[in-house]
Amino acid sequence: MLDNLYRFNVRGDHRGQLVALEAQREIPFNIQRVFYIYGTQQDVPRGNHSHYKTKQFLIAVNGHCKVTLDDGRQKRTFDLNDRHVGLFQDAMIWGTMHDFSEDCVLLVMADAHYDESDYIRDYQVFLKQVNQPYIHPSADVQSTSIGQHTRIWQYSVVLKGAQIGDNCNICANTLIENDVVIGNDVTIKSGVYVWDGVTLEDQVFIGPCVAFTNDKTPRSKQFPDQFAKTLVKKGASIGANATILPGLTIGENAMIGAGTVVTKDVPAGAIVVGNPGVIKGYIE
Repeated sequence: MLDNLYRFNVRGDHRGQLVALEAQREIPFNIQRVFYIYGTQQDVPRGNHSHYKTKQFLIAVNGHCKVTLDDGRQKRTFDLNDRHVGLFQDAMIWGTMHDFSEDCVLLVMADAHYDESDYIRDYQVFLKQVNQPYIHPSADVQSTSIGQHTRIWQYSVVLKGAQIGDNCNICANTLIENDVVIGNDVTIKSGVYVWDGVTLEDQVFIGPCVAFTNDKTPRSKQFPDQFAKTLVKKGASIGANATILPGLTIGENAMIGAGTVVTKDVPAGAIVVGNPGVIKGYIE
């Protein structure tokens, strides 16, 4: 996200050099506004803000300066000291320009006209905005316990009691019930229903159409006093179309093959395949 340097083609001969900049070619958007900054003292920073929607492109056409970009999780500082190189700053990226040389002229192109309401000038407000989870408009998410940077995609349903950690990816057409705990950095692919009683620890991968179950003797309209508890431990992966019977524990870093029916607990690091699932080896 922060590696956005562009090098331009230079045409030249004995008369000098020429750099052509065209919208949607060298510049990755349609240009609506152009301004330039000059005469800034070396110890005076500029910028120190983000935009909700506006994208910018920066070129030091004379002299040099530094630009620090911050996406809320990591920062990177770029030296703009080559008039043949430009830096793309996306929306919702905090930017600070600093260490200007006396002769620096910094050219800035934007994809929108000036609009003060598009600026975020308070860094804490920026962090709050950029770190919030993304929930697709078509998803039905009733839970308020959704971690930072988690993504919940189209037509997913998350009930009120569910707890989902940071940096998870919940793909389209999934269902997550109330008594569910999902850790950090978890991936749940499409077509997965995570029923009451299931806990997925950090860095778990759940493949497409994995079937969790939570009742060994299901009957229509008859509910047990408590659903069986299923635990998938840290780093485990479950392949597409596998079925996990109720009340089992899948050990850390275990690997469940596609289509496997898991009928008993799986040790840490075990590779399980088949119907019923059997251990075929261990991950070293």
